[in-house]
Amino acid sequence: MDNALLVGLNSQEMLRRRMDLVANNLANMNTAAFKAEVALNDLVIQRPSEANDTPEDIRFTQVERMHRDMTAGTLRQTGGPLDFGLAEANAFFSVRVGEETYYTRDGQFALDELSRLVTHEGAMVLDEGGNEMVFDPEGGPPTVSETGMIRQGNVEIGRLGIYQFETPDALEKSGGNLWSPAGQEPEAAELPKLQQGVVEQSNVNAISEITRMIEISRAYTSASRLVKDADELRKTAISKLGSTQA
Repeated sequence: MDNALLVGLNSQEMLRRRMDLVANNLANMNTAAFKAEVALNDLVIQRPSEANDTPEDIRFTQVERMHRDMTAGTLRQTGGPLDFGLAEANAFFSVRVGEETYYTRDGQFALDELSRLVTHEGAMVLDEGGNEMVFDPEGGPPTVSETGMIRQGNVEIGRLGIYQFETPDALEKSGGNLWSPAGQEPEAAELPKLQQGVVEQSNVNAISEITRMIEISRAYTSASRLVKDADELRKTAISKLGSTQA
C-alpha cells in the first residue's frame, strides 16, 4: 500500500479514537464527579511502511493511552443531608460491591431499607474501618465534619472511609462511577475537606471539548483528502502506464 494511504489511514484511526473520548466527555457533562479524559499519541515502533526516497523517516502513531484530568469539579449546592462533596482533589469515598472494595467521588448517598448508607446505585458506603455505616431511623438529620465524622444529634455514627492514592490518575474505571485501585495502596486522607449538602459536578469543560471536537473534525477531513488524493494519483499513474504499454 502507498505510504500516503498508510499515513492517511493511520491519522484517521488516531483521530477517530480521540473523537470517541471527546464525545464521551460531552456525554458525561452532567455525571457527578466525572473526570475528563484526553487521548495520548504513542509512536509506533514497528512501522508498517518505509520509504526508499526522501523523506525516508515515516512516523506512525497510535492511541493506546489516555490522560485523565483528576482535578476536583465544582461543588453544587443541593441541600440534601446525605449529599457529600470532597473539595480535596485526591480523596475518594470507599464503598463495597459484593466482596470487593471500590472508590468513588460521587457522594450522592441515601439510606437503604436497613438504614445503611449506600450510593445511589446501592453500593455500601464504608467507614474508616471498612464497616457498613448504619443510621438510626429516628435519630434525626445527620451532620458531618470536614474530616468525615458523621453524627446524629450527640451520637457518632462513624467516620467515613476517605482515602487518597499516590497516583490517582492511574486508577481504573470499574463502571457505576467507581474506581479500582489498580494495585495501589490507599492511604487515609487526613483532611479531605468534606462538605455536606453538595454534589461534585463533572470537571468537563464544554467549550474546550467542543473546540477540540472541531479541531479533530478538521484534521480528519484533511486526512480523508490525503487518502482520496493519493488514491486518485495512483489510479492516474496506472491508467497512464497502461496507455503507454498499449
